[in-house]
Amino acid sequence: MIRIFKNRSLKRSALYLLAGMFFILLGEYVIIRYKIEVLEEVEEKKDYARSAQLAGQQIALLMQEYLSGQQHLATEIASKLDEQDHALKVLGEGGRMDGTDVFLKPLSRLPKITYDQLQESWKKYRGDVLTVILDQSTATTDSAAQVTQADQAKAKMLIPAHWLTLSNWYKRLEIDLTDEADRKKDSVETWVFVFIFSDLILLAGLFYLFNRFVLKPVKRLEQDTLNQHQNFTYPANEIGSLTHEVNEVLEQLKDATDFVVAIGEGKLDFDYKNLDSQYAQGRNKLADSLISMQQKLKDMNVDEQRRQWANEGLTKFVDILRSSNDNISTLGDKIISALVQYTGSNQGGLYILNDEDEHNKYLELISLFAFDNKKFNKQKIRLGEGILGQTFLEKETTLLTEIPEEYIRITSGLGDANPNALVMVPLKVDKQVYGIVELASFKAYQQHEIAFVEKLAETIASTLASVKAAQKNRDLIGQFQMQAEQMKAQEEEMRQNMEELQATQEEMARKERDYISRIQDLERNQSRPGEVEELQRIKGELTQKEHHYTQQLRDLESKLAQKPAKTGDWALAEEVEKTLRFQLEALRIAQEEFPGK
Repeated sequence: MIRIFKNRSLKRSALYLLAGMFFILLGEYVIIRYKIEVLEEVEEKKDYARSAQLAGQQIALLMQEYLSGQQHLATEIASKLDEQDHALKVLGEGGRMDGTDVFLKPLSRLPKITYDQLQESWKKYRGDVLTVILDQSTATTDSAAQVTQADQAKAKMLIPAHWLTLSNWYKRLEIDLTDEADRKKDSVETWVFVFIFSDLILLAGLFYLFNRFVLKPVKRLEQDTLNQHQNFTYPANEIGSLTHEVNEVLEQLKDATDFVVAIGEGKLDFDYKNLDSQYAQGRNKLADSLISMQQKLKDMNVDEQRRQWANEGLTKFVDILRSSNDNISTLGDKIISALVQYTGSNQGGLYILNDEDEHNKYLELISLFAFDNKKFNKQKIRLGEGILGQTFLEKETTLLTEIPEEYIRITSGLGDANPNALVMVPLKVDKQVYGIVELASFKAYQQHEIAFVEKLAETIASTLASVKAAQKNRDLIGQFQMQAEQMKAQEEEMRQNMEELQATQEEMARKERDYISRIQDLERNQSRPGEVEELQRIKGELTQKEHHYTQQLRDLESKLAQKPAKTGDWALAEEVEKTLRFQLEALRIAQEEFPGK
């Protein structure tokens, strides 16, 4: 047998062994299964015998109730007797168990003997029960009725004895079936023990063959692999083939080591075919993995360069944003020129949101780079107009790679040039958009370049918002200063007017005294010639004074209405106004008195 396995294929030998083990185990399974089924059948017969015994006990209980006067149970007892006849027939001769799909085989020899005795006792017991429950209305003569009553009395006396005998035979049958089940169980255990012992011997033999023809050659192959040379003749089977494969793997490991060393030295473009000219993808998994690793390292290197490029760009633009934060236009020029140069674009523009008029917001082009101003006929773009306006409303980056002729000039505002790529990035912080940066190039934009512009756009938006707010504050401060100067000039003018009013007040007081004196003289000399003419002249002068004072009061009220807060001069002006009103009223009274005089 050893010679058979020595130079035979391990696979074929293993198949033979597995087939032999399969048939052995299959035979063992069939035998054990058969023994278990026999044991289960005996157990089912024992359970069925118990159920039959319980049914007999139920008949006995019903019979006791019948004898105690419950005559209506006769029909049920008769039905139970028929069911018990059928159950005992199935138990002894075999058949399908009631209510199940289980078929019982006939009883074996020893239980069959007990069953026959049980059947005889059952027939006697059944006859007595039927005699007792027989309907007396079937008798036709008095003598027949007397015989029936005698038979029933005898049957009633024999029923307990026959039931006791029947119960004993039930118990005996159960004991016989239990003994048979124990014998079957012992038989199953014996067969299992025999099969386990046989399987252990079989496994020991298999382990010997496995150790002789597999483990030992593999161990020797392991030692030769560590020594990197062979000093043992291997059989012409899978072990020999494995030896050849191991030699190839050793060569591949050596090439892989040299390749990894080259990669470690930074030679990311090193070609693996310089080590193995016969390399082909898919034949050497290790080489495939190393080449894949090389490509990933290249990608990582490219990603690192892109990250470094983005970080340097952000640093550069942060410096620009810090250096010019006082004027939006100047800051925009520096940003867009640096951004176009840093991204390698050909042209670019910076639009900011002009929201001075709440009802007329628009995007205003504030900075250009590499643009021909004659190409631009539109410096303001309404929100939602063209791609630029839509980008503002959507608040998302827009990238165009297929741009029709004249498309940019019409919709984007980048002029008559027809670039191959156009990107528009909103300048937003959170969800607030402050403007749009627009770049155009004859080369396609890479994803990392767009991501850089988007990230930079946030910083630009924050700076533009700050600059715009600062510029607005400066405008407000200038406006406040101008208003303060105007108010100062108005206060100076008001002081001058107040001085004039004071002088006028003094003049009015002097003239009032003069008029009063003259009026008194006229009143004393009413009979003098020319009296009427003099009174008319004085009345005319009073009317002119009234008009003059009324105009001064209106001018003074207008100036007072423009002053939000009261200073000392304004309070004095109000007092002067009150005095003028009082004097004006006095003049009116005097004018009214002249006609009466």
